[in-house]
Amino acid sequence: MPSSLFSSLRNPAKESHKGQNGKLFVISGSAKYSGCSIFNLLAARRFVDLLYFYPGERDSFLISAVKTIPEAIVVNDFDKLAHADCVLFGGGMENLDFDYSCLGEAKKIVVDASGFNFLKPNMLDSRFILTPHILEFERFFSIPANDENVLTMAKEHDCVILKKGTPDLIAGREMVYRNDMHNAGMTKGGTGDVLAGLVAALACTNPNFDAAVAGACINGMAGNMLFNKFGYNYCATDLADALSLAYAEATSAKKKGRKR
Repeated sequence: MPSSLFSSLRNPAKESHKGQNGKLFVISGSAKYSGCSIFNLLAARRFVDLLYFYPGERDSFLISAVKTIPEAIVVNDFDKLAHADCVLFGGGMENLDFDYSCLGEAKKIVVDASGFNFLKPNMLDSRFILTPHILEFERFFSIPANDENVLTMAKEHDCVILKKGTPDLIAGREMVYRNDMHNAGMTKGGTGDVLAGLVAALACTNPNFDAAVAGACINGMAGNMLFNKFGYNYCATDLADALSLAYAEATSAKKKGRKR
């Protein structure tokens, strides 16, 4: 784990007030896939000041489920989007008819899961973090998901790509990092949604490449902490709840290292 990265992650200033330490706008979910939104929000809620949610589909069950998360603010329009530090887009929105033109106002955009169905590679720029698994990468870019192609696409489109796998490969325009902190308990449904929520939250206050690397490492560290306690018998909700402790462990190790 890159200790120098954690030393550079932004912490809230002592004099800061609400809204200065991250505003995240999440667009995700549908009647069929409400869990994606829940995992996005559970992962992000401890790492930002304000957490807005716009449902990919206006489904009453989805909205009611999200409203059980007290930190989530359900909105009916995109008025807050342009003021948000980052937008997380796409989880659980498979086969929906959604007007994605709202993304044009976004300062930063994390695209996950079904979000790739709405976009084309020529739409990418430096605002984007992509979090595809192998098949999503190959469908989106129409090329094999090997390391060379991931690096080439990140450089060509001036974006950050976090290709999920064993290991994860995180590529920016000039930088690359491989994260091998995983265990087989993280194959369960929802863990990718947790990762996307964490990366998007960290991107609110940090450079995109740093947010992607830190998110992958913290997510993996949380998974390994759960494995050490429960073996493979944990779920995505457990993973989301463990993120804060994993972050604290990572930053504590950094501080101890500086004192020596």
